[in-house]
Amino acid sequence: MTQAEPGAAHTRLGLSPTDALTWVLHTLIVAVLICNHEPWRDELQAWSIAMTSQNPLDLLPNTRLEGRPPGWQLLLWPFAQVSTSARTMQAVTLVVGSLGAWWWLRRSALTWWLKAAVLFGFLFTGGYLVHSRDYVLSFFMLVFVTAVHERRGAGMRLAVALCVLAWVNAFSLAMAAAFFAAAWLPEVIAWRRKTMAERSRIVETVVLCTGWFAWSAYLTYPTADSQFGVGKYKGFGNALTKSFIPLDYDWAWLVRIDDFLAAALLVAALAYAWWHSRAAFVFVAAALAMLLYNLTYGYGDYWWHFGNAYMVVFVATCFARGVGGAGGRSRGASDACASDAGTSRVLRCVGVGGLVLMALANLAASRYGAGRDVYADRDYSNSAPAAAQIREICNGCTIIADWDAIGAAVSALLDNQPVYYLNRGEFGTYAEYSNKNIAPTWNDALAAALRFERPLIIQTAFMNEPPPDGFELIGSHREGVHDHINMWQYAPRAVVPSDD
Repeated sequence: MTQAEPGAAHTRLGLSPTDALTWVLHTLIVAVLICNHEPWRDELQAWSIAMTSQNPLDLLPNTRLEGRPPGWQLLLWPFAQVSTSARTMQAVTLVVGSLGAWWWLRRSALTWWLKAAVLFGFLFTGGYLVHSRDYVLSFFMLVFVTAVHERRGAGMRLAVALCVLAWVNAFSLAMAAAFFAAAWLPEVIAWRRKTMAERSRIVETVVLCTGWFAWSAYLTYPTADSQFGVGKYKGFGNALTKSFIPLDYDWAWLVRIDDFLAAALLVAALAYAWWHSRAAFVFVAAALAMLLYNLTYGYGDYWWHFGNAYMVVFVATCFARGVGGAGGRSRGASDACASDAGTSRVLRCVGVGGLVLMALANLAASRYGAGRDVYADRDYSNSAPAAAQIREICNGCTIIADWDAIGAAVSALLDNQPVYYLNRGEFGTYAEYSNKNIAPTWNDALAAALRFERPLIIQTAFMNEPPPDGFELIGSHREGVHDHINMWQYAPRAVVPSDD
């Protein structure tokens, strides 16, 4: 079965009936998952920054310690000015993700069953499209730039779209630079055949993109007062394996060969890209080189970091078939290999086989990978139940948090209410990841409690020793997947009256 036979019927959604059914079911599932998802602290951090910023220009200093440009916060900013509810942020995520999924289904050269397997896998269901993080914007913008490239070529419109993509996060910057190389390399090769006007346009776009990419890199690179560093060597094999095999396993036989299997999947992705089009090959090769380097030396410790390689591979199927690929977009990329001959047939079979294995591994990750935590009934960081209790009991009290990463999540859920952060000794809303922050003690908590009439202590990452006399535990939220929150009051200035 092909992806889009000539003259095939399409629904009003602009998709084939099978793709339309896939999109509707996927959107419904994602909507249900979002409704049941407690926003994690990093999701609420971006929302808090958007709410706190008085105008878009404030986003630049407010995100300076985030280790990423403020593209996602800029998208959230107008919505955060009219609503403080985190549900608004999740609604934006649903719209951006569903539009990205629709566009990907419409543009991908894969057959319907493989597209469904990719889309219903962990990363594009419970991962990127449910969590309100900038990766959902990366996905949408990547598909968008493939459409601009096909319709407009390497021109100013594509350059502007790539600049938007580069402003999302460090991974998107790598993807934008790789796409730029794929789109403009043929223009440079054909330089001598260009007219003066065409050469001028090439220079303009090159200057714009290189300047903007450099600025994005500057905003991404850790500052002198950031608690983040450049990163240390984490092992290339780990980055490679986690990017293509997102599973948790302790089978000795697989542990011995998983790096080699991941390397084979990398080769398969490159083989598919070469068969599909030369532009797709340059994009995949350059993007994976930069992403795997970043994951090897940077902060590739989480599934949402590793999944960028998966995103690159499957968005590359949206490139228009060009030089190096026989046929047009009317042929499904996973049709019978017999339709090609010789080397092209081998590349196609190897490439599509690798893509099938990647899609199946990502489906399995819903049960045997990160999906076990994401789909769990338990809250992840407990900020939502803690905020609910505070809203009920804390009328006019001062919230004191030992660590601003979790305090920021609670603050965002309380309509961005300022919280006094012990680790940085000041009031604030969003977290500031500064290397000047301290690890507070109970003595610091006692000194802060004596400053305010009705103090409420949120104890999360620090102050694990027994508290001094006078502190009473009035709430404990420890049933989550990851973080825990204990809530204490200082008895002489109680928030909740004692039973005795």
